[in-house]
Amino acid sequence: MASSHSYPIAIIGGGPVGLSSSILLSLRGIPHILFERHSDTSIHPKACGINQRTSEIFRTMGIEDEVYRHAGPPEVTGRTAWYTSLGEDGKEIASRDAWGGGQYAEEYESFSPCRYCILPQIRLEPILKRRAVELNPEGIQYGAAVREVRNEGRNVKITSVINGEEELFEACFALIADGGRMFTDQFGVKWLGESNLFDMVTAHFRSPLRSLHPDPRNFLTWFSSPEMGGSTRTGYLYQIGPWPSTRPETDEWVFACGIIESDPAEFDEATMLERLRKTLAIPDLPVEMLSFSHWTVNCLYAEQWRIGNVFLVGDSAHRIPPWGALGMNSGIQDAQNLVWKLDLALKDVVRYNALLNTYETERLDVGRRVGLTSLHNMRSHSSVIDKALGVSAEQSAEQNEKAAAEYFDSDHPNYPAKRAAMERAQKILDTEFKAPGFEVGWFYPSADINHEGGSTHGGQQLPDGTLESEFYFQSTIPGHHLPHVWLEKNGQRIAIRDLVALSKLTLIVESPISETLLDDRVEIEVINAANCFDTDGKWRKICGVTLIGGVLVRPDGIVAWRGELHNLSLPNWKALIDKVLHVTEAI
Repeated sequence: MASSHSYPIAIIGGGPVGLSSSILLSLRGIPHILFERHSDTSIHPKACGINQRTSEIFRTMGIEDEVYRHAGPPEVTGRTAWYTSLGEDGKEIASRDAWGGGQYAEEYESFSPCRYCILPQIRLEPILKRRAVELNPEGIQYGAAVREVRNEGRNVKITSVINGEEELFEACFALIADGGRMFTDQFGVKWLGESNLFDMVTAHFRSPLRSLHPDPRNFLTWFSSPEMGGSTRTGYLYQIGPWPSTRPETDEWVFACGIIESDPAEFDEATMLERLRKTLAIPDLPVEMLSFSHWTVNCLYAEQWRIGNVFLVGDSAHRIPPWGALGMNSGIQDAQNLVWKLDLALKDVVRYNALLNTYETERLDVGRRVGLTSLHNMRSHSSVIDKALGVSAEQSAEQNEKAAAEYFDSDHPNYPAKRAAMERAQKILDTEFKAPGFEVGWFYPSADINHEGGSTHGGQQLPDGTLESEFYFQSTIPGHHLPHVWLEKNGQRIAIRDLVALSKLTLIVESPISETLLDDRVEIEVINAANCFDTDGKWRKICGVTLIGGVLVRPDGIVAWRGELHNLSLPNWKALIDKVLHVTEAI
């Protein structure tokens, strides 16, 4: 075994979460090494939806514009629909705007300087890799399989095989971003939730399908075939570019479906091709299969997210069903929550050890909640869409076809009731297709240090303690995200989030503050000063403090404190900062 190499941070896993962690560390000047067992980025499309909070992180990383250049255009990424099939006898069951598209566009634009976009992981990862390598050219190691990670004293020991040779590495801290493949289990961390719910298969293929789709504006098309017993059993289809599209024959698609009892024991590519053509009801559809994979639906989260100096992030901490596109987004947001805390801990691990513990406190509840939300979304397709249509897996094909016919026959006595049921179903499915409360409205209750949120947290929390999903209520209550406000600074339009410092707390004020309140852990930003203006007055309306007050913001964009500054002494100010940062003094 080669001699040991030492780094402040080691990252195990080079998917979107590992690469995002690397970029965020590099931007702070923190040396680190990343190990990825594969030789390059993903060959499967995987995750596609990038919500506004993740786009904000990409903005910080300096890749937001490149992501948008490759992302799907608004005219094909803001709608979804349900069909019985796309064949001659196929019918549209329902369709709607989604993900901030169409009727929701103006509302979503008010939430963030960034937009919800669609870009499959197969095209996102190369963007992340280029940026990570640009910032850390020697530290991104592909083809490096990690065999062991263990806590040893105050450090973490890592054994990896690089170029066929086993090497030993040492780090102050390690981030496990391996997709939950092995290390969560190796550390003996218990998984909570529901596992092995059912088996799915996914095909990534090339086909000139847009010209055959009744409404190619739909990014995602769900199928509910009466013959096959309903939604999940039938499958779903979505387009993944590449964009901008130039030739129909180069368009790529993903089709996924659950394995059902009529499928052969060995579900291979030939079976998938047959199933695809049967679902779409286009028997002669030209298909060039690019990749094919089996996967299992899980809704799990790790009971513990910190093990000594090892932290679980992304799928190593939570395995989330894809209905709602919250999995990859939550993983990248895990990294954003953790990295700034590691930055401080590397400077003084004793003082900021308790701050590191807040990673688990804050993010575990998010991981649990988004998993349950996604599971609810998945089950709603059969419990509300299929139910409104009148089809189910328990009925025969003949019974399903008869029930579905009533939905499309305006002369049938059951037609009005079934159509009304479908409208109600769409409202229930807002949790998947119009859910800014879940996507951008989540907050950290434990960070509300003075309990200002009360029982409602400005409307974002319902009486039962769950999140309001349909609407996002912007607020400066501690624990919430800094609200979106456009400013003018030095003649340029910027977002207020652009003022947030990477490695310090940011105090946003509207009046100069006393020099006695200066602290080297805080950056001061003055709005309505000579060169920075609240052009439309939104900050004044929403900030929650007077003109001589301030809003303190963490490096991850979370409000840490708000209040009046005129009566704060220097000792009280420093004590407040220590409280926000969970400082523990050495004994």
